[in-house]
Amino acid sequence: MTDDDPAQPPVDRPDSSEGGRELQAANAFDLRRIIGGLFLLYGVVLTIVGATDGSAEVSKAAGVRINLWAGLGMLVLGALFVAWGLWRPLGRQLAEAERRQAQVSGATGAREEPEGPG
Repeated sequence: MTDDDPAQPPVDRPDSSEGGRELQAANAFDLRRIIGGLFLLYGVVLTIVGATDGSAEVSKAAGVRINLWAGLGMLVLGALFVAWGLWRPLGRQLAEAERRQAQVSGATGAREEPEGPG
């Protein structure tokens, strides 16, 4: 059955609302994912270059395969950034912050009752 089948009741999807779209956009443009992806990309390139370095390049770096080690470090760092972005999505963080702000403003509004004479 399709989504526009009249026999089916409409399904309320969280991503179809305006708030759901904002959360998806926040997650899509989360800098942790973008930076992590770039580190992964450059890490793969450096790891390949470091694995194929000749003895001349290794001797220039005092006998250390610096491209290989830097590439592996970038892969680890990129994986940590991407994992961080997936474990704690920005959309969820924004929703929690809005909820906390609403609780604080609700609690503050309850305390600010005008005092009567007396």
